[in-house]
Amino acid sequence: MTPRIQSQMRDKSGRLPVYKRVFEYHPAPKADNPTFSCTIKLQPASIETESGYVDFYPSADEEIVEEVIKKIFSDHAYGIHDAAKGESWVRFTLHAIRKELASRGKTRSIPEIKRSLEILSKTVLDVSIEGNNRRKTVYTNPILNDLTRVTRSDYLDDPNAMWAARLPGLVSVSVNNLSYRQFNYGVLMSLSSQLARWLHKRMSHEYTNASLMHPYKMLFSTIQRDSGLLHHARPSSNIDTVQRALDELAESKVLLSYTADKRHNGRAIADVLYTLTPHPDFVTGIKAANARASDARGKLAAPAPLLERADTPR
Repeated sequence: MTPRIQSQMRDKSGRLPVYKRVFEYHPAPKADNPTFSCTIKLQPASIETESGYVDFYPSADEEIVEEVIKKIFSDHAYGIHDAAKGESWVRFTLHAIRKELASRGKTRSIPEIKRSLEILSKTVLDVSIEGNNRRKTVYTNPILNDLTRVTRSDYLDDPNAMWAARLPGLVSVSVNNLSYRQFNYGVLMSLSSQLARWLHKRMSHEYTNASLMHPYKMLFSTIQRDSGLLHHARPSSNIDTVQRALDELAESKVLLSYTADKRHNGRAIADVLYTLTPHPDFVTGIKAANARASDARGKLAAPAPLLERADTPR
């Protein structure tokens, strides 16, 4: 949620309400899995500022910092995964995050990065997932757990002083199951629009059969419901926002082209059906991700090798 909208939502004491939203989640591969109805609640982070404590929801700044942290986790030197405990830890420095963001054209200062980390560690995420049998599973946790930080004086003495954090349990489960869906991180970080990044990840997750012959179709109402990123009062302004995001995806070679079929209710636009034709570069990336996912599932299903006894004849 943008800082401007958050500012409008705060009361006089700087507080924000608990944010609630309903969306749908479809595990990949889409053809083999049902759709789940989900409800998300965000308890905002209370951050100390010069004017006192102010509440914040995560925004685009926190989104890209979180992506950088997950990228650092994928480096064997900094990521630690304990399969037995189902925990994933990452070690990082503020300098490493700043350097990575700058290399992607998203420069942030050290204080801005620290603020984002604080918001990520203090925002409590509550997700209720309803399956086919109407039973609900509820997940509650901060976005970043157990954040261990260094003081300002320690950082000034050593800019490479390590921080540490535990990644969300849902990420650890995917790592354990080898089901974490891969996507083109470089393309994601090159996108300037938060909605374009959301669409890119949505397509990377769901569109496992990507091809020029099978376009990806999505309704405007679905984007509005599931992204939570369309806040204009006028529907036409939100439709324009989606079009700009799709234009950016085309410029970044995620889409080759797209069409928008407007559905009217009288003179008003009731919905829009977007038909997205993927760029060959995106198709190649999806096929590579499918191959890696298939290989991972094969390794997970394979029986563990028997340990050879020390007295086995040779």
